[in-house]
Amino acid sequence: MLRVAIIGVGGYGATLLAGLRSAAGAGRCRIVAAADASAAAIARAADDLRDAGAATFADGGEMLEALRGRCDVVYVATSIASHAALTAAAARCGFHVHLEKPPAATVQEVDEMLEALARAGRMCLVGFQNLHAAEMLRLRQALAGGLLGKVLRVSCAANWPRPRKYYRRNEWAGRLRAGGAWVLDGAASNALAHQIAHCLALACPRAEGLAEPVAVRAELYAAGDMQCHNIAAIEVRTADGVDIHLLLSHAGRARFEPLIEVVAERGRAYLQPGSHAVVYAPDGTEPWYSPARPAREAMIANMLDAVEAGRPEMLRCPLSQARKCVLVVDGAHESTGRIGRLGEGAFRREPAGSDAERVEVPRLCGMLLDAAERHCLLSDLPDGPAWAVRTEPFDLAGYRRFPQRFRCE
Repeated sequence: MLRVAIIGVGGYGATLLAGLRSAAGAGRCRIVAAADASAAAIARAADDLRDAGAATFADGGEMLEALRGRCDVVYVATSIASHAALTAAAARCGFHVHLEKPPAATVQEVDEMLEALARAGRMCLVGFQNLHAAEMLRLRQALAGGLLGKVLRVSCAANWPRPRKYYRRNEWAGRLRAGGAWVLDGAASNALAHQIAHCLALACPRAEGLAEPVAVRAELYAAGDMQCHNIAAIEVRTADGVDIHLLLSHAGRARFEPLIEVVAERGRAYLQPGSHAVVYAPDGTEPWYSPARPAREAMIANMLDAVEAGRPEMLRCPLSQARKCVLVVDGAHESTGRIGRLGEGAFRREPAGSDAERVEVPRLCGMLLDAAERHCLLSDLPDGPAWAVRTEPFDLAGYRRFPQRFRCE
């Protein structure tokens, strides 16, 4: 039975730990250790960890050293800026790694991780769970099989409002840099980063891997007090000539879930990740729904299956492919040059003065949906906002280090 450990059991780590507990209950693995710098997070997970017979540590690096020869896979659910060092350390200690998204803020950090993993002969899965969802896998197979002909365009719009307390939950939330390291937090780079992976997957002509981004044009805006963006409009051109448009925000009034549209030569498909897909093909319309098994369980199983088989090619989203998501995020920041800051008159705070306070930009939800439907950015809209600023594409050819054009102001 595979032996697993986890670094980070608070926040999303608690959800990941629950998934590992389920896998352990099914006889797939045994949880041998957990680490978290927060004593409160360890305390909240104490019952689960005690039942599993897992040792606990206050330091992830200390845990990795202590587990040499006694663990197979380490799950990392920590801050963005800590991912590179922890992944490299885990590889050096002989462990395969399941890494929470985003894998890193910068492409150079990803390359450092890939080098460390290659030297150690270890594999790494990045946790974009809905790449493992049944309707995503079926749609990818259908597109790769030519059901709709060549994919031409992919777009996604989503708005997940976030209150003030979201940006106060830790020392790096809402930041471009923290502790001297790049974080590049934001709607497109963190909470809604899944949608970049989903769109690159659906733009790929194969049923596995992600499409290769070759250029990015982006508009990143901040409405409110955060340092990073909470409104993103991103255009990606892939090596296969597919245009991707992502309209993602935390600053609209009403929450709406990500909806992805795929436009192809002979039809269209719509995907709500983790829920369902509807395909409009020449021979009719067919809805595909997710089965009862959650995508997160399938993701954990994918890692365990690949490690058991010793076959890294089984991973649906290895770090080498997730690097393309980081390319998009870095390229988006390079294209925009700096975060565009909305004046106080362009947004309101509701309800003002509490941790539940949210920043709301009037008409933003409609503009996001309109731009996704038109396959354009906010500055391209005929009735776009006065605060939108048109930018130029950034060429990703040979891109190896962030930043080049971006300035943190």
